[in-house]
Amino acid sequence: MIKLLKTLIIGAFIAPIILTACSTNDVYNDYIALPNKGWGTDSLAVFRTQIDDASASYNLWIQIRNENDYPYSNLWLFIDVVSPDGQMARDTLECILARPDGSWLGGGWGSLYSLQCPYRLNSHFAQSGNYTFRMAHGMRDDDIRGIHSLGLRIEKNEKADGKE
Repeated sequence: MIKLLKTLIIGAFIAPIILTACSTNDVYNDYIALPNKGWGTDSLAVFRTQIDDASASYNLWIQIRNENDYPYSNLWLFIDVVSPDGQMARDTLECILARPDGSWLGGGWGSLYSLQCPYRLNSHFAQSGNYTFRMAHGMRDDDIRGIHSLGLRIEKNEKADGKE
């Protein structure tokens, strides 16, 4: 019975990832597991991807998996985007993880919740090539616990390109 329950729990988390990965609009979709001991301010989550079509419009999402014991209702992120020519742009993003009553947003099972936070919608890349996204948390505590993993999802915005 316990083995069946574990299989169902694992399946509940893997199925959305597989379904999202199968989307024809996804250009990039990846997660980075964060240390169980806590995510330090000096630790970066780094994502690298190739953008082939600079003329297209894209939606970028930050994906957050938090545990039930995460002590805050939000997560501040500092995001550096390095373009193929080495130019860097820095963004600050607040992701709301819980409602005012303390209940978690997003989907979840057990003590783990998953949420996509809009980062840049209907956005264009300046040029084609390799991009690097570096993310650090911007919370007041140096080390935060309860953030299980962080992800970046980039999808081609077919509606904006008139291809729908």
